[in-house]
Amino acid sequence: AVGLLILLDRFDDRMNSVVELNDHFEEQVLGQIPRERKPRNAEMELIGPEDTRHAFVEAYRNVRSSLLFMPTNGTPRPSLLLVTSSIPNDGKSMTTTNLAITMAQAGSRVLLIDADLRKGVVHRKLGMEPVPGFSEVLRQEITWSKAVRPTKVANLSVIPCGEITHKSGELFLQPFVPGLLKEMVSKYDYVIIDSAPVMAADDVTSLAPYVEGVLFVIRAHHTSARVARAAIDLLYQRNVNVLGLVFNSVNPN
Repeated sequence: AVGLLILLDRFDDRMNSVVELNDHFEEQVLGQIPRERKPRNAEMELIGPEDTRHAFVEAYRNVRSSLLFMPTNGTPRPSLLLVTSSIPNDGKSMTTTNLAITMAQAGSRVLLIDADLRKGVVHRKLGMEPVPGFSEVLRQEITWSKAVRPTKVANLSVIPCGEITHKSGELFLQPFVPGLLKEMVSKYDYVIIDSAPVMAADDVTSLAPYVEGVLFVIRAHHTSARVARAAIDLLYQRNVNVLGLVFNSVNPN
């Protein structure tokens, strides 16, 4: 029995604390998001103006501060950001949306883009229709400015995912995409992109080289360190600037 427990412990490399996270990764930890209980059969609510989940809200503010005051060695501070993870269900979309909300609450003009064209959920979290959205923009059916929607949060606008497609990898590789993103950045203080998980599709490794920095979400008790390491290495192979890790759903005790 003892031998079986040791064997299970050796092969189970899911991380339960930031100490274990630091044992596996050299990348800096930009913040820890505490685990919050949600009502059964309901989605976790986004950060609100009078939110009573104080530790939860402060954790996202801490991620915001990590980005705003990150050392840049004299280079411009990244304003075109992408958030991803290694596998589904790491809390990537919730992290992206709440980060965009906190950045907007600080007075920055923020554009949130749902670039998970296969299973985008940002529109559902914000209570809006997905179409038209980023998929239509990439197919050049509409201009990006016409796909922008206002939200209930001051300073925050969103481009939803649009029509679901499984050809998003090809859409991201079109020659006009880098110029499109630069045009968006010129109109906003921050453009924050939610994307598909790295190991789920080639979408992220096709899109991430165009952005200025990537935040990588790892979920406590869920994400394998080996899988996350492989996903981050895939990003490095494409010369992607990984700004740091967000450790999600951490046991507050």
